[in-house]
Amino acid sequence: MDNLTIWDNIIDDRFILDLDEESNHYSWSLNNNANRHSFPYNKKGSHLIWGSGFPLDKVPPNIFNLGNFLLTEIKNVLHLDYSIHKIQLNGQSMGQNGTVHIDSLVNSNERTLMVFINYKWKKEWGGEFQLLKEYSDKSEIIKSIEYISGRVLLFDGSIPHRGLGPLVPNVFRKSLIYRLSKK
Repeated sequence: MDNLTIWDNIIDDRFILDLDEESNHYSWSLNNNANRHSFPYNKKGSHLIWGSGFPLDKVPPNIFNLGNFLLTEIKNVLHLDYSIHKIQLNGQSMGQNGTVHIDSLVNSNERTLMVFINYKWKKEWGGEFQLLKEYSDKSEIIKSIEYISGRVLLFDGSIPHRGLGPLVPNVFRKSLIYRLSKK
C-alpha cells in the first residue's frame, strides 16, 4: 500500500517501557470522539475512547523527543518534510472498538504517525489497526495491522481506518498519535 509505511524495531524496548509506564500517569478522559461534525460544539462523534492530549508547548519530553526522532527518520528515509500540529494518546479497553473515521481530508497533505506504546502485548489480545476501502463500518478491510509493541505507522489520514480494542479484560491498548502537516 503506497500510503502506508510500517517500522518495527526503531525504538528501544526500554524507551517503550518508560513511555508506557509514564503514560499511566497522564490525565485520561473518556471524551475522545472521532468524526466530530456537530454544531455548535463539535462534540458529537461516532465513538468514545479514552484520550489524553498535549498542548504543543507542554509536550512531555519523551513524547517530544520521540516525535522529533520520527520526523527526522521520515525526512531521511522517505524524503518527506513534515511538522507536528497535534499530539494525542488514544486508549481502548475491551469492547471499545473504534468506528471507521478519517483524520484529515483528501488531498490535505496531512499524515498520521502512530506508535503502539504498550510495552507488553500478546497477539491473542487483539488490538489490530485496520485501513478500510470506504468510510463505513461494513467496508472491505484493505489492510489489518497487528498491534506490536513499539510499531510505528505513517499513513495518509484521509484513508478510512479504525483501531480495535483488546479482546481480553484488564488490558488497555494505547497508541500515541502525531498529526503531521507537510511543510
